[in-house]
Amino acid sequence: MQLLDLYPCKGSYQPGEVITLEAEIVSRGASMGELSLTCTHLAQAVETYNFPVSLEDGRQVQRISFTLDSEAPRGYGIEAELVDDLGNETSVESTAFDVRESWLNYPRYGFLTDFQPNRMGDSALNWLARFHINGLQFYDWQYRHDQLLPPEEAYTDPLGRELSLTTVRNLIENAHERGIAAMAYLAVYAASLPFAEGHQVWRLFDDQGQPSNFEDFLGLMDPSPGSPWVDHLLKECERTLSGLPFDGLHLDQYGEPKIGFKESGEPIDLPAAFQTFIESVKEIRPEASVTFNAVKNWPIDELAKAPQDFVYIELWPETPTYLDVFEIVHGGRAKSGGKPVVIAQYIPAEHVANIRLSDALILSLGSSRIELGEEGRLLADPYFPKHQPIQEELQQVLQRTYDFAVRYGELIGPSAKTLEDADIYLPEGLLSVVRRQGDWVALHLINFTGIEGKHWCDVHPPPQKLLDLSISLPKDWNVRAAWFASPDVEQIGLTRLEINNEDERIHIVAPSLEYWSMVALEMEEDLEGKHD
Repeated sequence: MQLLDLYPCKGSYQPGEVITLEAEIVSRGASMGELSLTCTHLAQAVETYNFPVSLEDGRQVQRISFTLDSEAPRGYGIEAELVDDLGNETSVESTAFDVRESWLNYPRYGFLTDFQPNRMGDSALNWLARFHINGLQFYDWQYRHDQLLPPEEAYTDPLGRELSLTTVRNLIENAHERGIAAMAYLAVYAASLPFAEGHQVWRLFDDQGQPSNFEDFLGLMDPSPGSPWVDHLLKECERTLSGLPFDGLHLDQYGEPKIGFKESGEPIDLPAAFQTFIESVKEIRPEASVTFNAVKNWPIDELAKAPQDFVYIELWPETPTYLDVFEIVHGGRAKSGGKPVVIAQYIPAEHVANIRLSDALILSLGSSRIELGEEGRLLADPYFPKHQPIQEELQQVLQRTYDFAVRYGELIGPSAKTLEDADIYLPEGLLSVVRRQGDWVALHLINFTGIEGKHWCDVHPPPQKLLDLSISLPKDWNVRAAWFASPDVEQIGLTRLEINNEDERIHIVAPSLEYWSMVALEMEEDLEGKHD
């Protein structure tokens, strides 16, 4: 018998909720055994659970459940050991889960694009839960941009796709069953051309007095506060949230134009209009989750001040370097008062090094990427239905990466504070992100050795793998214990490191770095007074 995989049944769990996991096991012939699970929080074992397993011949899935006296928000690791009826260990696997009162504490955003009639969404939602996805953008689910709900259950979207409102409703319910929130996509100023041409005075005009269009099938409308279009769209938002069990709205714009005019020639302050629209949605539906796409990081200042629940930024080749990504993510968090940031990048599935470095950089900053959707698919194009298949090896890496981010959520996710200008010495070629949570400090090491100056949007080789990295820390940090973990290796549990205090600094050696490694420091005291 062999334990092949272990994963949670939900994207996140509520406090007090029964934790459910699934174990994939293969057995040659009928056999008996035991699955032993150790639940950990950071460096501490919290609880051990033992489950007898009765196996048939072949591959099978065993569902296991347990309760945990858990605090929230908090991430947990699971180390699983499968032993046969003689007590011999046959295999080990690990996974993670987190307990949160709201998915907005740490959004891990995915997408759905297929709403065809008679679709069954169980397998896709199960796959997404493996990766701890806890929020989904329902991309282009709507009947029309100016009429979100269709007149009938079966409908055709503006690009000719056959869709079903029954499918949309079922996917929302399936997502909720797995602890995943559902967000309805809509564009804040787009309407079908027939609607736009029938409401000419509602339109958005350019500086030559011509109506603005998007590509060849949408007209752009005046999004300024109190405009007839805004009144119309707010009613459509209310109808949608009343008619379907969506958890909120994902608001989009197209990044251009950045200036616009009313039919009268009066200029429109588009950034202020976007901010006000978010405020209006929150006024009519305060319980709804709302995010607004800052295309190419524009207009981030106004959107960051708006009452959206997390910051969503779509990056394009105009901001091509990894340093650009770092600054944009860091700026989005700082300008919004520490809100979670979700980044959209369109990276082809075969550009594995780009994907892994982008994930490492963005996740270590307390943010996340929207990259996983449907079943086994990767977001690779701004038109989401052009998603790409993910090769098996990359799927395994991504599952381990998301396990890592969730397991150490307090040291990685949005709640940890970032320490600026920490007095740390590292080898050249590394980018370090230092995060603090209580009496823990995490040094996130991102490896750019050999690829300095490379762009996230251009294919490049993987960084040069490093071994035995010397790290030097200030003596007054008073480190009680040092630990190492990395999603680059099979076992992502913490392993203890030696601490050398021989001179005026603290010296630690991290064993390896391929893309992303973490050195977690357990301190004698909270560093807040030293660095805030």
